[in-house]
Amino acid sequence: MNPSIEQLQTEWRILNERYFGGILPVISIAWSRRLTSSVGMFVSRGGPRPRPFDESAQNRTKREIRLSEPLMLRLTERTPYAEQELLNTLAHEMIHQWQFDILKRKPNHGPDFVRKMTEMNRSGLVAITIYHSLHKEVLALAQFAWRCTDCGKVYRRQRKTIQPRRHLCGTCRGALQELPMVHRGAVAAPLAPSIISPPPTPRPSEAGQLSLGWGASIRALFSSR
Repeated sequence: MNPSIEQLQTEWRILNERYFGGILPVISIAWSRRLTSSVGMFVSRGGPRPRPFDESAQNRTKREIRLSEPLMLRLTERTPYAEQELLNTLAHEMIHQWQFDILKRKPNHGPDFVRKMTEMNRSGLVAITIYHSLHKEVLALAQFAWRCTDCGKVYRRQRKTIQPRRHLCGTCRGALQELPMVHRGAVAAPLAPSIISPPPTPRPSEAGQLSLGWGASIRALFSSR
């Protein structure tokens, strides 16, 4: 069973204080049944910069951290370290929130992200990475796929949400072609970059703490430092 939104908000506050000095503004966190291409996603509607004459514009911007319910449930079945994976994912998306809310920049995986990720990983309590390795889980949930006719990038979706007449490749702006269902499982193309890789094996002193349950385990790790 995945943690409740209240539990996730509690861990968000702990991470905010620990790694961001408590400066991140409150944000909505939600479980998504439709998100299957990545474990987590930072969503914003509206530009990162408010208009000069409207200081409240950014406060009205829709901001949300979404977590994939299907992928996390599959991850829970596959590994005993699903809690740590979820913590890493939440921390990853919080870096994107930091880029958007504090740096006033479009979230990306550039130098700012890497620098903050490295700083946070030094604590040994999180293992944030840029890419995830849940390819089997993503493929199992993806029912539809499209390939760019120019660069070959493959887009997979649980639902038929891509329309080649309306959508173009996000990498090269090439045309998209739907793949026949019989060949989808055999497509040998990398997935679009997403968020996390399996965390390192916990140190012996931490192994017992990770089995305490989602909220208790993370708070125990932080309080021991």
